[in-house]
Amino acid sequence: MILYFLRHGKAGQGDPMDPADDGRELTASGVAALEAAVTLWQRLNLRPDVVISSPLPRALQTAEVFVSAMGLHREVVVDDHLRPGADWGDFARALAAHRDARRVLFAGHEPDLSSAVSVLTGARAIRMRKGAVACVEFPGIPEPGAGELAWLLDPDLYANDD
Repeated sequence: MILYFLRHGKAGQGDPMDPADDGRELTASGVAALEAAVTLWQRLNLRPDVVISSPLPRALQTAEVFVSAMGLHREVVVDDHLRPGADWGDFARALAAHRDARRVLFAGHEPDLSSAVSVLTGARAIRMRKGAVACVEFPGIPEPGAGELAWLLDPDLYANDD
C-alpha cells in the first residue's frame, strides 16, 4: 500500500474572530505554487485511488487543486478525522472507510502530517513545509514503524517565487 501526505498550500492570515483558525483559504500564490508542482507530480505518477482531506478550506482547496490538476475525475472525500490535531489513529480511521484503496492521498495540516509520517516510518523527525508531499510505502497494511519513506518533495522544487 502507498500513502501520500500533502500539506496544504500557503493560506491567508488567520481571522482574530476565528480562534480555531478554521476559515483560512489558499492565497493566489499558494494555488500557483501547487499548480507549479503538477509536472513533477505527473512524472512521479501520483495516482491515488482516493483523496481524503481535512474539511478546513485550505486543506480542501489543496486537495481540489491536486485532483483537478492531475485530471483524476473524482471527488475529494472530506473527513473530520483529519482536522488539525489528528494523529495516526485518526488517519487510520479515515483510511478504514476505503478498504479497497491501494494508494491514498491525505491532504491536511502540520504537525499532524509529519507526525504521522514519523510514526509510520520510525523516523525521528520529518519536516513538511506548506505544499510538501511525502510518499510512504508499505509491504502490507499500514502500521506504525512498518512504512518506508520513498520520497519527500519540498515545495522549493516547484514553487514559483511570486
